[in-house]
Amino acid sequence: MANNGNRIISRVVGAFKEAFNRNPVAFKVQALRFQQKEGRVNLYLTVLPVSQLLQQCRVDYFREDNPRGYQRPLAKVRLKQISAFIQHEEGILPISILLCIRQPHRAEFHPETLVDKVNDGVPQPGVLAISQSVTLWVVDGQHRLYGLEYALTKDSVERAKDYFLPVTIVEGIDSYEEMRHFHIINTRHKGVPTDMVDRHLLRMWELEGAAILGKEGERSYLRARAAKLCDLLRNTPDSPWFQKVKVAGHKALPNQLLGQHTMVASLESALKDAFIKRLSDEDVGKILLNYWYAIRERWPTAFLEPRDYKIQKAVGVYALHMTFPDVVQLCRETNNFSSHRIYEILGETGIKTEFWHASSGHPLVKESGLKYMRAAGEYLRERLPTLVLPRL
Repeated sequence: MANNGNRIISRVVGAFKEAFNRNPVAFKVQALRFQQKEGRVNLYLTVLPVSQLLQQCRVDYFREDNPRGYQRPLAKVRLKQISAFIQHEEGILPISILLCIRQPHRAEFHPETLVDKVNDGVPQPGVLAISQSVTLWVVDGQHRLYGLEYALTKDSVERAKDYFLPVTIVEGIDSYEEMRHFHIINTRHKGVPTDMVDRHLLRMWELEGAAILGKEGERSYLRARAAKLCDLLRNTPDSPWFQKVKVAGHKALPNQLLGQHTMVASLESALKDAFIKRLSDEDVGKILLNYWYAIRERWPTAFLEPRDYKIQKAVGVYALHMTFPDVVQLCRETNNFSSHRIYEILGETGIKTEFWHASSGHPLVKESGLKYMRAAGEYLRERLPTLVLPRL
């Protein structure tokens, strides 16, 4: 029985080699094969070096001379980002790129076992061989692939040549079905919610500090700092914002008034101020808490009936956080950053509680949209006392 089995294997291997002698093989690689769509579509999971992929892959671009193409042109800025990511950051691209072998072309698969049955749901290991005449069409992942090419050819990153990318190859569909897959991937995929991105950036900042400036840019750095200040406001028991900020992954409470990302985004403008940038996180947090204590004391009814007023809604936090750096500068005149001093400064604006009322308040407060939020912030800033410089 063993000899018969060996003879069968030899015949299978011989037939496999003979077929590919007639059609030169571009590459052979270990792969897993499985099927979908009731066995009509084969999928292969494997890894391939960038150098091999660049020889075998094409992208079906939409152009004047190719009106049935469906891929957008490569964005040079994204190619540069991939190159920088490989050189200076984590350098790991774990997500599989999606390739397609269009009908009627096929790959050849030599299973490791004689049982050539994959409909039972168990992936089958074997050797995948693709001839030189077969094009691998890039459905998803073109910027990763050609970003590595950019790293190799433009930035002289030699290791990019042998960088292995995980690959999923679909076989058994035509160009239209391929376009449909591209459409589904790029229109139905839901990105990470903004409030979760805030949490990611905060975690990075807590572990790496200012190092994330180089990796993620200044805006992400400010956003991380803002997320920490948001946590301070919502977690401090005597804060006006205690348990009033909605956070993803936390149980929703009936008294919550504002989403985390709205608070974070509103704080970004304040953190751009040159003086505040130089302050420690602890000091900024103390002053910000004093600021909100003073706001609550200056306009108490708005906090007693928060649903009827806009001070703890988006327009309120945007306008007040735009004003925060100016108030801090006025506090510097006397080196007094107490809530009492801030209360006095806010009193000089002449603004009464009714300004913040949702239905009968100032027109800028009653409107929605970023334009009106900024305008409300400028309105507050213009009514602050004039900053007095020391005699030169």
